Amino acid sequence: MSGPFVIVGGAPATGKTTLARALGVSLGLPVITKDDVKEALAAPFATGDREWSKQLGVAAYSALYAVAERILAAGQGLILESNFWHPDSEAALRELARLAPTLVIVCRTTDELRRRRFAERAARGRHRVHVDSAILAEWTADDAKFHIDIGVPRLIVDTSDGYAPDLEYVVGFARGANVSGE
Repeated sequence: MSGPFVIVGGAPATGKTTLARALGVSLGLPVITKDDVKEALAAPFATGDREWSKQLGVAAYSALYAVAERILAAGQGLILESNFWHPDSEAALRELARLAPTLVIVCRTTDELRRRRFAERAARGRHRVHVDSAILAEWTADDAKFHIDIGVPRLIVDTSDGYAPDLEYVVGFARGANVSGE
């Protein structure tokens, strides 16, 4: 039986990476994040503008999906985290979902809190590949494009104040991916 494939998505600054890493520890699964891949790809190149960052993002998704496919095809489980877009990301995620018991977790919070978290994160300084000032300039309150749905069990987690439902429930939901037919 294949290990579970847990997809963690949501808009920027909703706590996706934090939740994915907590799930990784609880489930004993590797966590692959698009930002980690994007930052590694950018290492040998000079910093560019927003368009450069977007192109690196496209490359990061290609690498992310290729690595995930190899891991899942080997029968191993993993957690894949990114701000996946509806409908852009869904075809690739559906293809990966054919390889393992899969579920989706979408992180959400209010736009006000997302924006504040993002601005705070930008002020602390992140990897140069994240052109945060440009992202803030393009910011939209509508997070509907991040609500991916690929026809597998899906859980929406409010990350406004911890997790609702709580982490124990989310871990239990993710463990359910190990049960054939769920």
